[in-house]
Amino acid sequence: MIVTNRIRHLLLALIALSLLAAETARAGDYHNDRRGLMLGFNVGGANADLKFQRLGADIKREIEGGHGGALRVGFGLSDHFVLSFEAYGIEKQDAATDLEAGAALVTATWYPGGGGFFLRAGVGTGVTSLKMTSPEFINWVEREGDAALLGLGYEWRLGRQFALGVAVDGVVTEYSDTFGFHDTEFGFGSASLQLNWYL
Repeated sequence: MIVTNRIRHLLLALIALSLLAAETARAGDYHNDRRGLMLGFNVGGANADLKFQRLGADIKREIEGGHGGALRVGFGLSDHFVLSFEAYGIEKQDAATDLEAGAALVTATWYPGGGGFFLRAGVGTGVTSLKMTSPEFINWVEREGDAALLGLGYEWRLGRQFALGVAVDGVVTEYSDTFGFHDTEFGFGSASLQLNWYL
């Protein structure tokens, strides 16, 4: 999975914040009841990377400073396990880059021990529209490919039905070969604030 240095630093900061909050939060204020319908969204910063081969050369381009988010509708099978349909996206626009990318995925989120820490994984379809003028000219319009997601985070139960959390997620989409683009992978990672409602 493609992860930029900035995302690595954000990941370490979020892990440290999660561990600190887990130690200082009062245990047992609200039970982590996740059974039934769940609605949620994420919002935060995002970076992206594009990798492909052209004329036998490996080419990699980083796209930093984007905005990302996610929407989810899920169903909790237990306090430990939630299945969801999720839509993730990233957007970045400047003089050299015009990017809109997203993925629609079926995900599984696991809460080990039924606490706040979680691991998330999913598969689905990714769509990318990308225009770049430098150093390579790229003009993709809604290219589709197979996508996969991995993520982790921590949530704090602030009410009987509401949880606030932090999350780091990465989505990678693989595309079929076209002229000038072989073994193409587009990946984006986000560090975000997460809000979930367990209904």
